[in-house]
Amino acid sequence: MAIISQALTEKQRERIRAKIDRARAMADTRERVVPEFATPPDGIQCPHCGNTGWTYEVTDDGYESVRACPYCYERRQVVRRLQHSGISPRDYARFNLITFDPGKTPDSAKMLAMAEKYLAEHTFCGPGFGVFGSSGMGKTHICIAVCQELTRRYREPHHYFSYRSIMPGLVKASKSFKDDYEAEMQKWVRYPNLYIDDMFKFSGKQAGDRIVIDQDELRVFFDLINARYLSHKTTLFSSEYTVKDIAAIDGALGSRIYDMVKPYGLAVSGPNQRLVG
Repeated sequence: MAIISQALTEKQRERIRAKIDRARAMADTRERVVPEFATPPDGIQCPHCGNTGWTYEVTDDGYESVRACPYCYERRQVVRRLQHSGISPRDYARFNLITFDPGKTPDSAKMLAMAEKYLAEHTFCGPGFGVFGSSGMGKTHICIAVCQELTRRYREPHHYFSYRSIMPGLVKASKSFKDDYEAEMQKWVRYPNLYIDDMFKFSGKQAGDRIVIDQDELRVFFDLINARYLSHKTTLFSSEYTVKDIAAIDGALGSRIYDMVKPYGLAVSGPNQRLVG
């Protein structure tokens, strides 16, 4: 056991030495870098670290260390998290709080007010956020705007779950090997902030006065919501179905979603604003 512990410690030391060597090399050359040829992928220029996000230091007693650049590291983290969220830069530019028009409908003003209240009161792994109801009311817009602010204001990552794109793969995985299904499911369970867009889009079928969802799909989606509910993960929702509709489809699912977004859930109605001149 001691030999394994010593080997692991030596590997850690090797990684630290390698990081120090890289940082030293960057520090030695950064003054010679021509800025126009040194623009990093995140677009953040920093003369203090040579656009690496890390600084190399030697203490007064001769110890070498590497630390996050105090001038740019946090900004780079925000950019990286936005890039890995699953939402395109174009949608981030279109869908933010500034571009959201609260004057379109009475519900638009309520949506923006609720978003601002939610962001002001947000806590890590706290309640989620949900907008439910008519198509074309700006549900996706306001939810993506909130996601952006969770990352920009609170430095928290968020991820986008397109219901129509992702659910078929999860359902397929559920019918395959158990380990594959669990691995695919855990990817979505572990995210601290997950935005589920267009929940049940094109899934519901009218059967008399009832809405019916494919049972395999419903079971898989319940697995996801239940796991996030029990793990106290923050989940944002948008759907053309209201929470009451969802509870009629499956009471356990509807009650969990209600509890997950309380008190930041809103039902909206009105004409599709995309079609209004």
